[in-house]
Amino acid sequence: MHISLDSALGRDQRLNSLGETINSIAAPAAAYSLRSLTGGDPKVVRVRRSSDNSEQDFTVSGVNSGALVDFVGSGNDGFVETWYDQSGNGKDATQTTAASQPKIVSSGSLVSGGLDFDGTNDFLPIPLTGHNIGNLSSFCVGKFDSASGNSDVMLSLGTASGNSRWYAPFGSSSNIRYGYGSASDAIANFSASTDVKIHTIIAGTTIGNASGFENGTLKGTATRVTTTSVGTIGIGGIDAVTDFPLNGKVQEVIVCQSDQSSKRTVIEANINSHYSIF
Repeated sequence: MHISLDSALGRDQRLNSLGETINSIAAPAAAYSLRSLTGGDPKVVRVRRSSDNSEQDFTVSGVNSGALVDFVGSGNDGFVETWYDQSGNGKDATQTTAASQPKIVSSGSLVSGGLDFDGTNDFLPIPLTGHNIGNLSSFCVGKFDSASGNSDVMLSLGTASGNSRWYAPFGSSSNIRYGYGSASDAIANFSASTDVKIHTIIAGTTIGNASGFENGTLKGTATRVTTTSVGTIGIGGIDAVTDFPLNGKVQEVIVCQSDQSSKRTVIEANINSHYSIF
């Protein structure tokens, strides 16, 4: 089923015409979404179709109008080779290994809920450098496929072992965590119960103040914060190998290499205006 341009891109353009773009609010280091974060009609994904491995770029309107689905074709699958950065910094998240590309079209239908990560090896590396875990903020919109949690990570920085890692959020053993280092360093650690299956998650994790939020509600804080700068930042796991692979879907990822705690509620209001999460 095709979605009207007015109900999707048009709504984003009306909101953004009021100066409410994510870029104008947060000045992110990298920003990924299937909606417009700029107020225009930006290129958002490069998609590979399963039938012949042909690839093509698509804008927000191309996704919403059904052009992407038409390109992939009836009964075929479509995979995201590149999730384009809308921050203006050119930090496109690109995965050239076909087996590690998340799915966006399944059997000829657009996947509901964003990019689908298979829980095995799907991973999109983000080409950011100069990370400082002590001064990093992120906002994620997505959900885990299972409330039980299988050590799934949506967004991470660092490596799978040791204390030089950061994650937001991480699902494990029926809990959701935002934090860094080992499990004992969790900023927020709360029961997932059935919420993870049916609700979208916003993780606004400001490491400088060590606070974790879910759907705009504070879930936990921590005061012991490392300032280690290390590792690969990416969507769908920890490090490119992939450790703790995500079994779930991601609609939006915003990464700021600065403390955004003073702007968190404005950023989340912008996100909620599109996704109606709260």
